[in-house]
Amino acid sequence: MIRTTQLFRAISAIAFSFIVSSVTANPAFDVMKVTVPEQSLPAPEFSLSTLDQQPIKLSDYKGKVVVLNFWATYCIPCRIEMPSLEKLSQKYKDNDVSVVAISLDEDKEKAIKMLVNRMNLTFPIALEGQASGDDYQVSVLPVTYIIGKDGLLLGRVVGDRDWASEEADELMKAVLID
Repeated sequence: MIRTTQLFRAISAIAFSFIVSSVTANPAFDVMKVTVPEQSLPAPEFSLSTLDQQPIKLSDYKGKVVVLNFWATYCIPCRIEMPSLEKLSQKYKDNDVSVVAISLDEDKEKAIKMLVNRMNLTFPIALEGQASGDDYQVSVLPVTYIIGKDGLLLGRVVGDRDWASEEADELMKAVLID
């Protein structure tokens, strides 16, 4: 379980460049209040296919921190953010952190594949994620959810961020504390 003071310090350190806001149903995680929710919500399960036609589910990542990014090819900030998500994925792949992206594009597999190849992205990219986006109440892109090892929603980051930054490292260190 994440200690309140450690999480408070980590959120305070990243407040200027990361906006960790509440999952809509849990306003206690709003960075303006800088509080940790007493009771977290489980992350909605999803079951999709990846770009390489492999099945992918959130439950496949039980016991890992999941950085779940919702994006689309038409979203320029989403495309800007992707290389830093790759860096985060590579940096923390041996530390129980998995980056997963869910595309909200419809029938854009060829465009997604070209983008993934051009950017050398290696983390899983799930396709046709509109229903999952609805489950997560995605209303703006990009949006990234941080899901704890226990499958509980820890927070939401709205907008593109530099996931290769020192602030992102502080966030990952905070959520990896048992």
